[in-house]
Amino acid sequence: MNNSFELQNSEIRDMHTLYSFRYLISLFPAALVIAGNWLGDYWAGLNVVWTMLVLVAADWIFADKKENPPIYTSSLIPDSVLYLAVILHTWSIFSLVYAVAFQSLQGLPLFLAAVSTGLHAGINGITVAHELIHRKKLSERLLGQWNLFIVNYTHFYVEHIKGHHRLVGTAADPATAHYGESLYAYFLRTIPGQWRSALTIEANALREKQKMPYGFSNYVVRVAFIQLFMVAALGFFLGLWPMLAYLLQSFVAILLLEYVNYIEHYGLVRAPGKKVEAEHAWQSDSPSSRFSLVELSRHSDHHIKASKPYHTLLSHDDSPTLPSGYFGMFYIALIPPLWYKMVHPRIPTNQVELKLSHS
Repeated sequence: MNNSFELQNSEIRDMHTLYSFRYLISLFPAALVIAGNWLGDYWAGLNVVWTMLVLVAADWIFADKKENPPIYTSSLIPDSVLYLAVILHTWSIFSLVYAVAFQSLQGLPLFLAAVSTGLHAGINGITVAHELIHRKKLSERLLGQWNLFIVNYTHFYVEHIKGHHRLVGTAADPATAHYGESLYAYFLRTIPGQWRSALTIEANALREKQKMPYGFSNYVVRVAFIQLFMVAALGFFLGLWPMLAYLLQSFVAILLLEYVNYIEHYGLVRAPGKKVEAEHAWQSDSPSSRFSLVELSRHSDHHIKASKPYHTLLSHDDSPTLPSGYFGMFYIALIPPLWYKMVHPRIPTNQVELKLSHS
């Protein structure tokens, strides 16, 4: 009896291990970035090829994997993937700045290195930050904020937790893309809109405590000054080009994050006061997106319970499903008529009716 029980437990552990090891693919872009920045020349574009060609193609080639995860008895491996990702995210940005400042990386290779680093920062750095800022442990939330800080987007911590998850699918949410809104129009609206939202959320909280709403006690104001100081220090101590490379990788990372925000909720409407359900976020079970983005593409389940660890997220049959994964839809989203043609027919009928009733 005991031998049978021990064998069963061993099989469960093996299943967890095999399942969890698939998330190690999310760390591969960091290795390409660090190697490319170190080697210099056109090697600096290694991660551009991996992300913009290989992962995009993989989303269209491989069939969806809708299987739900095993019941975990330990989160050691999934959590270790996150902690390693923080280290590699930091290392990749350091390697960029170091290569420009001390290895004379310049010209087109410099541009490729900054874009390559920014792609990784948006895909892995911010995605892991998104997972960590939802955790209960302060140490993990701080790691998530650090990942956001080194791409100059720390206010996302406030806006996403206290704004987006409360308002998703409503007109009041700056991070929900409207029906018929192009990706380009969305960028122009959401980036300043989310910053203002985070600033206002913090200001209102301080007013309730009878404190100065826009002083240094305001988290958004405080981190903005620290980020500006960081950029200025890079320029002062290391020079113009390391500073510009750092800013360019941040810019690419932010655009990539907001592209993901765009496709996660595009055209989906939630009536004020209605509970957030699977129908209020787009889902993809493409294995390339799932494991490279630590299950970010199972976004419906994340919104149903935001604190749920990524490796336990489920696939929902009643969630609207994208034609391809988050990578596969990238070039589609850049062409608005093609995006509308492919996505609009997939919006649930009740969502269209709700949109019309509120227009």
